[in-house]
Formats: sequence, structure tokens, C-alpha cells
Amino acid sequence: MDIISKFVETGVAAINLRTLAAFAPILDERKAEIEKIERKTFVYDDKRRTRNELDVYYPPNSTLTKSGKTPILFFVYGGGYNSGSKEFPEPFSMGYRALGSFFAQHGFITVIPDYRLVPEVKFPASSEDIRDAVNWVCANVDVIGVPSIPAPDVDAIFIMGHSAGDVHTKLLSLYPPVSGTVNPRFKGVIWCAGSWFIVDDKKRFRVEVPAAQYFGSQEQQREREPRALWNALSDEQIKDLPDILLVRAEREPDWLTLSWEEIIPDIEKRRGEAPQMIISKGHNHISPNWALCSGQGEEWGEEVVKWMKVRIN
Repeated sequence: MDIISKFVETGVAAINLRTLAAFAPILDERKAEIEKIERKTFVYDDKRRTRNELDVYYPPNSTLTKSGKTPILFFVYGGGYNSGSKEFPEPFSMGYRALGSFFAQHGFITVIPDYRLVPEVKFPASSEDIRDAVNWVCANVDVIGVPSIPAPDVDAIFIMGHSAGDVHTKLLSLYPPVSGTVNPRFKGVIWCAGSWFIVDDKKRFRVEVPAAQYFGSQEQQREREPRALWNALSDEQIKDLPDILLVRAEREPDWLTLSWEEIIPDIEKRRGEAPQMIISKGHNHISPNWALCSGQGEEWGEEVVKWMKVRIN
């Protein structure tokens, strides 16, 4: 983990470029191995012209579910609500390609969808796009399937979001107007390093402009933040939620550490037990995803795989 130890800053803006620049050449050296994993691109919403595609990564050897099929993992990237893509431009193109390949190598069909961003859309459109991607995959297993592995198992789906993508994933799970068609299919949700609340009454941090553009006025932010949606669910709805895994880096920005400290007791209070948790040792906010397939700092991903496999066997 030598490369990880270089990144001791906690400000997201300060570490983004350094992290990408450090991992890019390492992943590029492994490009041939990463690209051995088959990848296909599909349009999941033909009513839109842009940001309507998803990439599917296929495992060379499937982790079989009880029904003898291949489990599915959706990954929702972040980008501060106003940026992000399933495929970065050069010289950073291996980033999410490596992530998709990593989880495919561990037996999961891995799906990374694009979704619409601020200022084009507002709450809850990004989560609706992700929902539509999940529903499209479930309705098109014959289209996305390949003969080399068992069919996709639409009753064994996991979803993992990071940063702003984590918030969209939380909303997908916790906001009934969006979640109704997908929650029953999820075996587990993996919430990685995203906000639990948007407005901090103690004024320990401020709301960034893109987040305010997405969620609306301060009153709307309070009503629409993940914690508020969690609190608005009935006990029965909380009980019916999929299993939850929390993941964060050891060196997150202070405002994300505050979210982590509050989400744990909130979940424990309503579910009767603390959620399972993974802390990515030595990592900053950006580096965990970029470490996958690099040979350095991949342990957190291996722990996520173990957590998922327990839930399909």
C-alpha cells in the first residue's frame, strides 16, 4: 500500500487529481489483463439521446447463486452531482474499467450505468435513471446474457454507490416513489462514502452548489436527504429493506466522517443491530475504486465480495 500512504490530505478537491495521476500508470501497465474481461455496452433508455447507456462486465467464471445463475452487481459512480462518467477520458480510462473487471473476476456480472446530472436534472431524476437501468437489465436478461456463463440472476442483485452515487443509491432504496419496483430484487445495498444528511444544523460544513441545485431549497434538502427519507419509512418498510453494508475510507473528508458517525446509530436504532462496516485502511475518498486491479489496496473490494457471496449461498 505504498502508493496509498502518499495521500494524507482530507479535502476531496485536493486529492482527486493526485490520486488519479498516481493510479493511472499502474492500471495502464495492467491494461491487457484488465481488458481480458469481456465488456459490452447497451442503451437502457432509448427515449434519451445522452447518458442513457450502461456497461456490462462478464465474469470468466461465475459465482453461482442457489438457482445456478450468475449474480449481478450494479455500481453507481460519484462526481459531486454535476460530473462523472462510466468511462473517463485518457489517460484515466482504466478507472471504472478496472473496477468492473475486478468484481467480474470475482464472479459477478458487473453493471455500470451512466445517469443524468445537474444542471440538466433535479431530485430524484438521477435515482430514477439508476432504477430504470436496473429494471432494463431485469427485463433484458436474454439480451445481456452470454453463452459462456450461466444466465444473469435478477433475484440476486446488489447495488453499490460511491460518494454522490452513494446518495443516489440511498435514495433509490429509501424513497418509495422510486424504490418500489427494485427493492424486492436487491439482496444487499452497499453504501460507500456518501452523505447521510445534506443540511448540518450545527453548521460544521456548508452545502455545495451542485448538491443544492439537485435537492432544492434548504427546506427541500431537509425533506429529501437520505436520513429524512429513512426516518419517514414505517417500521415494516425498514424491516423489508435489503441488507446494508457501509463502506468508507480511513481518510475521508471531515464532513463524510460526520455522516458516518450519525448513520450507524440511526440504522441500529431502527433495525435492532449495527450495520456491517468496512473501513478501507490507508485510503482517501477517491483511492479505493482506483486501487482495484492495481495490486495495491484491494482488500476492501475483497471484503465486499465476501459479504455479497454470503447472501447468495
